[in-house]
Amino acid sequence: MLYHIVRLLSLILIPAVMQMNLVSLVSTSPEKAVEDFMNGLKAGNKDVISRHIDNEYVNFLINAEGGGETADRINEALFRNFTYKIEKIGTKNDVAVARILVENSDFSNVESDYEKKAYKYITDNLYNDKTSDKKTLSGKCLELYINQIEKAADKGAVCENVVYVSMIDDGYYGWNIVVTDELMHDIMGNFELPAE
Repeated sequence: MLYHIVRLLSLILIPAVMQMNLVSLVSTSPEKAVEDFMNGLKAGNKDVISRHIDNEYVNFLINAEGGGETADRINEALFRNFTYKIEKIGTKNDVAVARILVENSDFSNVESDYEKKAYKYITDNLYNDKTSDKKTLSGKCLELYINQIEKAADKGAVCENVVYVSMIDDGYYGWNIVVTDELMHDIMGNFELPAE
């Protein structure tokens, strides 16, 4: 009889204890969710970033044309001077909003600077065989584009933005961050996505 009572208790208690431990491991706060997101962006953490792949900016960061090395160079430059400070987080029921002061390099002129450089390269090499080879031309234009991003990061010009990060309780002890194009634009120092 004692054996059956112990067995019954173990069948009830062990899963309950395991579930409590799982909850404490998975459970997170809005502050932690924001920190994970911001630190994941800065570090180029694909696991953190890919959760928001439906966003155009995040998609660009992960799938930069040219492969892994190209994406790594772009991410490194875009977040080289990135810092943030969580100023306040308000929570009500299953919604939270974080007010964050973000500083980054000023990337607002990257697109126009790239267009000037690419135009000059193409016109200077108009009758060169390399300009007629689309693969070589694309590679050179991509290199010019990355150079403009790196040059903006090297300048040290600071772009300061206040951003509001919205979060929704996912119902599983975590918070889903709502990532909009406007949010990413401001976090990334007024960076404009390249024209398609």
